[in-house]
Amino acid sequence: MRSTLMAVLACHFLAAFTVLGVPLYLPRLLSAFGIGEQSLWAGVLFSLPAVMTALSSAYWGRFADRYGRRLSLQRALVGLTLAFILAGIAPSLPWLIVALALQGLAGGTLAAANGYLSLHMRGDALAKALNWTQFSARLALLSAPPLMGGILMLLPHIGQRLWLGLAFLPLCGLLLSLRLPADVAISPNPHAKEAVSGKNPLLLWTMQFLFNFAMVVTFPYFLPYAAHWLHQEVLIGVFYSWPHLIYLLLLPLWHRLNGRSMFLLPGLVLIALAAVWHTQIAGPLTLLAARTLFGIGILLAYSGANQMLSDSIRQHNAGRQFGQIDAAGKWAGVAAGISSGWLVVHFSLLTPYLASATAALCGVAIFILSSLRGSGYVRITRSS
Repeated sequence: MRSTLMAVLACHFLAAFTVLGVPLYLPRLLSAFGIGEQSLWAGVLFSLPAVMTALSSAYWGRFADRYGRRLSLQRALVGLTLAFILAGIAPSLPWLIVALALQGLAGGTLAAANGYLSLHMRGDALAKALNWTQFSARLALLSAPPLMGGILMLLPHIGQRLWLGLAFLPLCGLLLSLRLPADVAISPNPHAKEAVSGKNPLLLWTMQFLFNFAMVVTFPYFLPYAAHWLHQEVLIGVFYSWPHLIYLLLLPLWHRLNGRSMFLLPGLVLIALAAVWHTQIAGPLTLLAARTLFGIGILLAYSGANQMLSDSIRQHNAGRQFGQIDAAGKWAGVAAGISSGWLVVHFSLLTPYLASATAALCGVAIFILSSLRGSGYVRITRSS
């Protein structure tokens, strides 16, 4: 079981490194197509892959349940490989737009990896596995921006060929996935009982949306925002990745405690406080402190969100359920990218952080109101 988890995490990391390292430098890469760093296009193109993933995730979830979750994971890795090759050779902006659309349309590696893991794990074990897939994503966000910043600094003329080189990583993940065990047959349990309020699926989707929006809306314009205090691209990449280092360092210790969905509430509160703090930065040290608080909030919020998700998942249609949750995160990314672009163009580089705080506090209010009404979160009781 451990070897299967490690192989899935490796596949997901290779895909996440490819996808998550580029957005920070997207404004710089778009300059090769005649687009300014603070242009609205940066926010729009940042959102495009997420739009396509959100639109296609429900279909790919049904595909995974019907044809196999290992095959769905392999399909996502093939899609990323082809999309990055196309981006790397794109002769014009329309070609690049097609490549980014393909990246989202054929992507969804996180949902595919989680769906595959749900075949082998349940309950708290699955919740911890979901935290580990987020660990691999945070590891990618920690390592990819500084490494790509170093590449851009050492090879300033590499431009869009960066995409071409990155296509090799999901290809390696595809080869690794060939060694994964085939799907095990899952049949629905007719005696399973769900202690579900009709509002619970919507609650889970809404909380996932607000949490992801609060986190992602600060990403697209961090480069020009941090340039006021940091003057090297590699250093900006380190500060950008810092919250994810906090996640990486604390998660192994955090797993010694029992995960509970209530961790989502303090996590969102800390994210809101950290976002507001970003609007009051006086120098690199205070920026580092705010990024640290942001990272702690992400750890708590992910732990709670993944516990809620693992308690609600049903084995026979886990692909569809993970697809729906992935769609919530992707639609949040769409809204975050467009909102950040509009806010920066019409106001300032600080306003995305106020939007982040607002979304996090909305999540807190909805969670509290839901708890007061007794809806709680989904729990599934399976007969033995």
